[in-house]
Amino acid sequence: MHPAFERFLRAVRADVESRLTPDEVEERLHRLVGPAPGAPAPDGARTTGIPRFDSRAGWAAYGYHVIHLWLLAIAAADRPKRAHLRRDAIDELAVETVARALSSFRDQELLPVPKPQKADPALKTAFLTECVRHLPYVNRSRRLITEKVSFEEFEDTHDIDLVGALWDCVTTGRAQELRRAARDMDEEAGVDAETDAEEIITLTPIAIRSAVQRYPEAVSPGSLT
Repeated sequence: MHPAFERFLRAVRADVESRLTPDEVEERLHRLVGPAPGAPAPDGARTTGIPRFDSRAGWAAYGYHVIHLWLLAIAAADRPKRAHLRRDAIDELAVETVARALSSFRDQELLPVPKPQKADPALKTAFLTECVRHLPYVNRSRRLITEKVSFEEFEDTHDIDLVGALWDCVTTGRAQELRRAARDMDEEAGVDAETDAEEIITLTPIAIRSAVQRYPEAVSPGSLT
C-alpha cells in the first residue's frame, strides 16, 4: 500500500474514533472500526480562538443521515457504476465522510455552533459543503484499498464520481429518488421525512456548487456537467 494512503487511513481512523460520540452514529462506527481508546489531546494543541464544538454529536448524526440519503438515492437511480459505488459500502462511506467533514467544519467556525435543529440554512449548507468536499476522496480511498485500483486512479480527481451522480439526483426534476429514499428510511426521532427531504434537496445543489468553487482540487467542476 502506498505510504501516503497509509497515513491517510490512520488519520481518518483516529478522527472517526475520537469525534463521534455515543448515539446511532457511534454504533455504526463501532461496527466499522472496532473499539479503541480515545486519543488524548497532544501537548500544545490549539485551544485559543476555537470554540468548543459541543454540538458535534448532533452534526455527526445529521451529516450521516444526509450522506446516507445521498448515497441511497445514487444507488437507486442506477448510477452506482458511473459513481463507482457499491451498496454494501454506503455505511462506511457515510461514517468516514462525516468524520472528516466534522473536523474541517469545526476548524472554520469561529462562533459556537448550535445544534442542527436550531441552525439556519446557511450554516447547514456550510456543513454540507464540507461533506461534499470530502466525499470523492473517501470514495476513491475506499476503492484503492478494497478494489485494488492503481494509485494513479486514486489520484485522478477529474474522474466523474459520486458528486456528479449526486448532482444528477438533486437538480430540478430529477430528485424523486432522494425523496423516495427519505420516505423509505426509518423516521428516527420523529423526523418528518417529506420536509427533511425537501430541505436536503434545496441545500444540496448549493453545497455542491460551493464545494466546486472553494475546493476545485477536491471536487471537479466536471461534476456539474
